[in-house]
Amino acid sequence: MISRLSNHFIRAGLLMLAAFSAAHAQTPSVFASGLQFPSRIIVGPNGNLLVTEATASPNTGRISLLDRAGTRRTVLGGLPSGPSAPGLDVDGPNGLVLSGRTLYIANGEGDSFRSGPRPRTILPNPDGPSSPMFSTILSVTFSNDVDKLAAGLSLTAADHFTLIDGGTVTLTNDSGDSATVTVLAALRPDRPDPGSIYRNTHLYGLALLTSQPKTLYANDAGNNTLWQVDISTGRLKVLTRFPNTPNPIAPTGPPTSEAVPSSVRAYGDRLLVTLLAGAPFAPFTSRVMEVDPATGNATPFILQLSSAIDSIFRQRANGTGQWFVLQYSLNQTAGAPGRLLVFNTPSGEILADGLKTPTGLAFDESTNDIYILSRGEGTVLRINVDR
Repeated sequence: MISRLSNHFIRAGLLMLAAFSAAHAQTPSVFASGLQFPSRIIVGPNGNLLVTEATASPNTGRISLLDRAGTRRTVLGGLPSGPSAPGLDVDGPNGLVLSGRTLYIANGEGDSFRSGPRPRTILPNPDGPSSPMFSTILSVTFSNDVDKLAAGLSLTAADHFTLIDGGTVTLTNDSGDSATVTVLAALRPDRPDPGSIYRNTHLYGLALLTSQPKTLYANDAGNNTLWQVDISTGRLKVLTRFPNTPNPIAPTGPPTSEAVPSSVRAYGDRLLVTLLAGAPFAPFTSRVMEVDPATGNATPFILQLSSAIDSIFRQRANGTGQWFVLQYSLNQTAGAPGRLLVFNTPSGEILADGLKTPTGLAFDESTNDIYILSRGEGTVLRINVDR
């Protein structure tokens, strides 16, 4: 179902999605490879791409730049990373937003937790987290445009403690480029929860509205919330909490599924928030919501999806809009691949199918290329769409 898809053709009511058509399906080409469990991707200066990566080893998170030839180089390394509960999946830097020469980075939960005594429960890692900077948002201001840095910069383990203590770290490379790093906001990494013992804070995406250049928005997949962050002060405020939804295949799994906001994107003066929907990952329970940043009111936008993990909007040259939705998997419990959908009308079409562990999208307006991250394969895929 789609609600208020566009003022070009729908602004009210709910319409059922027809069966997805594969008429415009494409086979993506591999643009870049050799990445380390990439999480999120954005378009940077001059069409270069910025990607967040991490490994299971402590403090190996990094921000990479991919030039137009697909060649990778490190912009910032030494970011927190580690295996997360319950499946020990790699987690570290996730969402990122570039504003001029300032890069904002959302760090996930990393190895802050381990599985608890019962299914779907977690406890603080008894060995302690490998970094104090999990569940933070960093502000990194470079002395040069990120695509013009002569060499990458890197944080040390000691820098992590300086930053979390409220200090400022200045990094330099041999060519004289520098970066000033601060913690813009630090969220509480956990809170008591009667169901899961502890509830984690898992920052996964960032967005910035052109109409509100002093406010960041961060989706928290652990607390099912959308945070509002004042860039001037670092003040945090919960803008929206997303409620659980009934599990349609009960008694398999819990009676409800958690919302699990997996991305936040600018959509004019509004926000699009993609809700993955948690265990038991029932088909057609995932959705995209439209959020009013002034009130926090969330309304259904695209429904009846399966494990949607990212969504983006673009204005076409003819004035119409297009919405792209990335599905991580059509059946997570069976390990099924995902797909990329495009909505030119309320009936979605399959743009790419058989995608393996896709986690993020980026759109380059100058070339009409869509880039898709494949986390498990460490690749960036590319598809060109019409104008």
